[in-house]
Amino acid sequence: MTLGFDERFAIRGILRTGLSSGDVIVVFTAEPIVEKVEKALQILMDFVKRYFEGVGLNVVSVPTKDFELSVSMIGEQLKKFKNMGYDVILNLSGGMRSLIIELLAAAILTGLEGRIEVELENLEGYLSFPIEVFRIQTPLKDEYRSALEVIMKNEGINISKLSEKLKIAKSSVHKIVKKLIEMGLIEYEKIGKEYHLKSKKIAKLFVKNTI
Repeated sequence: MTLGFDERFAIRGILRTGLSSGDVIVVFTAEPIVEKVEKALQILMDFVKRYFEGVGLNVVSVPTKDFELSVSMIGEQLKKFKNMGYDVILNLSGGMRSLIIELLAAAILTGLEGRIEVELENLEGYLSFPIEVFRIQTPLKDEYRSALEVIMKNEGINISKLSEKLKIAKSSVHKIVKKLIEMGLIEYEKIGKEYHLKSKKIAKLFVKNTI
């Protein structure tokens, strides 16, 4: 997560996630750490220590005025979690705009998988969406877009029905579906021997005539 003068966004994100022993929080701040940030950081550290036993908290300060160096430093931290198989949430709710952009850039460049969360300034909710959305090549290839449109109009459709509607072989449909799952645009539920496909909310941004 990124942290600035206000620790409330970070605490809300932690409470919502419900951390367990063995989980790790990495707090990115801009260097040098000024007094207001140091105060927010201390409150956050005390909160985690008091209510989340066994949860680690690491602080990484980065030179936000040097984009390339900052992204490189953040990327080195993110690679550790990517290789260890953690479920990752990037909370981009606090801190300098440059710091937020640098963390996002590092996540994209390292191929990190997970979710991004951003608190609303009025504390009345938050946005949540997959990191992978930034790595989807647009516009979608015709075969991916066509399959996605059919799935969106026929939630729960299986591979056989999708093959019929697209008028292409099931072997090709399997490859398309696998790619759409990797992109984070669809998900599936196995019922018996069949896989039923559903689009994710974010998928509507990638089909024809939606933007």
